[in-house]
Amino acid sequence: MGMPSNGNKKLLVDINITPFTDVVLVLLIIFMVATPLIYQNTIKINLPASKTREVDERPRKITVMLDKDGVAYVNNKPYAITNEDGIEVMQNLVHGLVAGTTESSLIIKGDKDTRYDYIVTLVDIAKQEKIKRVLLETKAANAAKPAIPVATEKTN
Repeated sequence: MGMPSNGNKKLLVDINITPFTDVVLVLLIIFMVATPLIYQNTIKINLPASKTREVDERPRKITVMLDKDGVAYVNNKPYAITNEDGIEVMQNLVHGLVAGTTESSLIIKGDKDTRYDYIVTLVDIAKQEKIKRVLLETKAANAAKPAIPVATEKTN
C-alpha cells in the first residue's frame, strides 16, 4: 500500500483533511452559540416601563374540547359551562387568551352527543370577544381517528 506497482520505490503521501474540517466546524458552531450568551450578560440595560401594551399581530388559535355533559376543556383544564358562573369563567378565560391579538380563531371539538346549546354558548363567547373565526372540528365519516383538521368555518 502506498507504493506504485511499477517497482518505483516512491512513497505516495495523501493528507486527509476531513477530520480537520470536522473539528473546525464544531469549533465554529460552539463559538456561534456561545458569543451571544457572552455579550448578552455584559451589556447592562435598564428598560423603561410603559403604560401601553403592544398588540400581538400573530393569530392565536384556541382549541376547546367539549364533552356531552357541558364540560369544556382548555389546555386540559375542565370548565363547566352548564350555568351562568361557568359561562362567565369561560368568557374571562377566552378574553385573557385573546387579549392583545387582532386575529384569533376558536376551534370547537365537540362530542357528537353534546347538547346544541353548549356549542352555541361557546360561539356566543367567541362573538363577544370579537373572534372572527369559529371552527367546528369533525372527523371523516369512514375514519376511526379525527381527520387532519377538517373544520367548518362559521359564517357571519
